[in-house]
Amino acid sequence: MVAAGCTSPAPLDASALRPPEVGPPTIEVVVLAGDDLSAIDAEIDVDGAAGIATEEGDPAFVWPQRATSVEVSASGFESERVEFEEPPRDHRIEVRLEPIVLSGRVATHRGIALPGVDVRLGSIQDTTNDDGRFEIVRAEPGDLQLTRPAWADSVVAWDGAESEIDTTMEPVEVHGIRVGAAAGDPEQWRELLALADSTGVNAFVVDIKDEYGTVFHDTTVERAHEASAVTLQYVLPAVVADMDEHGIYKIARVVAFQDTPIATIDPDHAVLSEGTGDLWRTRNGDAWMDPTDPVSYEYPVALAKEACDAGFDEVQFDFASFPFGGDVSTAVFDDEYTEEVRVGSILAFLKRAYTVLHPQCAVGANVLGITLESGTDEGVGQRPGLLSRSIDVLSPMLYSTNYGSGWKGYSNPNDHAAEIVDSALVSGNTRLEGFAYYRPWIQTWAVSELTARGIQLRADDRANGWMLWSNSASYAEGMLPPQ
Repeated sequence: MVAAGCTSPAPLDASALRPPEVGPPTIEVVVLAGDDLSAIDAEIDVDGAAGIATEEGDPAFVWPQRATSVEVSASGFESERVEFEEPPRDHRIEVRLEPIVLSGRVATHRGIALPGVDVRLGSIQDTTNDDGRFEIVRAEPGDLQLTRPAWADSVVAWDGAESEIDTTMEPVEVHGIRVGAAAGDPEQWRELLALADSTGVNAFVVDIKDEYGTVFHDTTVERAHEASAVTLQYVLPAVVADMDEHGIYKIARVVAFQDTPIATIDPDHAVLSEGTGDLWRTRNGDAWMDPTDPVSYEYPVALAKEACDAGFDEVQFDFASFPFGGDVSTAVFDDEYTEEVRVGSILAFLKRAYTVLHPQCAVGANVLGITLESGTDEGVGQRPGLLSRSIDVLSPMLYSTNYGSGWKGYSNPNDHAAEIVDSALVSGNTRLEGFAYYRPWIQTWAVSELTARGIQLRADDRANGWMLWSNSASYAEGMLPPQ
């Protein structure tokens, strides 16, 4: 008997008693970079099933119910293949890909290690160390691009087959002329630009600060204004723009230590005269800042940095030396006047300049021509061999009129100007210890146009270009190479 109000139980659903159907197992494939364990984009193949892993997520694959393989590849990484007999317990596979590493060495045309080269492969960049070594991690096949101030850009194709590439770079070949402050004379400036267009001249040396301490543009370096050293001759950005328009390599000449205006307002850091304490002066009345005093480095370096920021390719320091042109025996410096101190001081100044200017600009220095052969610093602190380790370009002033009678057996060396230049460069090249190269100064006075061209050809054979010096920035077209 069934109690009133009660109903019979519902019949059981047989399907509810069955366990839920279980599909085939899945696996998640996680791809990490072997160098920093970061997630990377990769292509994944699980027994023929393809997928993409990204930094945002990892794909899941159906396990094929048998032993299988997982293949993973990514740009810039070594491919990896992993075999599995059965799916892992946590259904997660972690694959680490080791980055492809391209390493190599960059050297000069003389085989010397070249530091400071910007090496790029796609979006990856490295800079060569003191041994000229570089390393590109996560390298992908493509063009290896090499750039460095004072050196011609280089491109090396890499197909991915090699793990080591050794290559060389060639110096920028300059055939230049000194224009001084002629950029401030509109008519002469137009003539000089036209001369570059019609001849083989490809570089201008523009005076930023000359040997009298004069600064020729409206500098932001306040020290120049305090010394009343500024004489407005040209607008710096406009001069740079003109040279760029004509494809001219731009060299800023900055006189380092001979500077009467600065010495006058800052005698505490200048060369003084023994006994009097007054400024030491040359026979022409020029005063010098003290090369043994690091404080004296900052003003010329600041002017050089400004020129570099304005777009110059290279800064050339002139008078980067100890004083000459007077009785140096009466000169008083902060440190001793020994060859060791002199050489160390000039080296320290140029290293300081290089630290500030490189890699934005190349750094060069003018040196006495005789130092290429004499084996001493000639009392001015310049040893080309040592300097070649720290800057880009050395410019010896190879003026045959500077050599006295009897040099190399010549009663009148100026009659043998080409031979003088050739001898100096041959000797000088054997003394180079570092990556720097020679680009000599060549005179325009006291030699014929034919002789001047002959000297240029000698310089092209023994050095890496040349520059012509003219006080007036006036050049006969016959003295210049053809276009």
